[in-house]
Amino acid sequence: MEKEPSPAAPLHAGPGKFHLRESQFVFYSDFPLKSSLPLFQELGELREQIYKDLRLPESNTVIQVFLFEDQAKYETYMNKRYPELPVRRAFFVKQPRGSGGTDDLFVFTWWGEHIRQDLRHELTHGILHSVLKDVPLWLDEGLAEIYELPPETKGYSATHMESIRKGTFQPDLTKLEQLSEVKQMLRPEYREAWAWMHFMLRGQPESRQVLLTYLQQLRHPGASPLLLPKLKDVHANPAEALLKHLATVEQNPIIRASSTTPER
Repeated sequence: MEKEPSPAAPLHAGPGKFHLRESQFVFYSDFPLKSSLPLFQELGELREQIYKDLRLPESNTVIQVFLFEDQAKYETYMNKRYPELPVRRAFFVKQPRGSGGTDDLFVFTWWGEHIRQDLRHELTHGILHSVLKDVPLWLDEGLAEIYELPPETKGYSATHMESIRKGTFQPDLTKLEQLSEVKQMLRPEYREAWAWMHFMLRGQPESRQVLLTYLQQLRHPGASPLLLPKLKDVHANPAEALLKHLATVEQNPIIRASSTTPER
């Protein structure tokens, strides 16, 4: 995800021969799209689920999705238009239209074996940015890591948990909240961002309420408060509370069996 990259080529160079609309999303491609595919209905349901879970007002802002037929075409386009971005399978881009105008919201990816996961991830960014005026990078990615997973997993990532079990996991929300560039988000940062979001969405009610209140603050221009001080109001040691939450989740065999999503 990148908020405001500097364009290097005209947008119309991307896919556009075929298109279809599903809810808030308009999909463009150079190959036929079947509106009957379950994926498109699922993405519409994802939108509704995010607004419901996060208690956010629904937005009608269009999110434009550009689907390339293969990886080579996607990478050629992205290298030309956004050369400053790191190599990723998919990207969300928020691009200002001009002085005082609204932002254009774009998603770029190709139709490959990870299309479901990638569209769920990037469209989560789009949904958040269609409502919130400011979205801290770590929070943006943490929520996208939650909602990229199939609905039945309820946000549990077997891949992230396996990495946490094998390594030394020392959560540091202070450091995470200081990140501001997408290139700073590597696998450990994505993993920790996911862990904090799972803790706040699926853990104790007071933690969830901190998140919901924080998201409401982010709906207003210029609001960029830190989340950690708010968590400390309900947890004397938020990092310790997070680790206890993960340990509890690990002891639930039903949850552990629900996710087999590959790492990004």
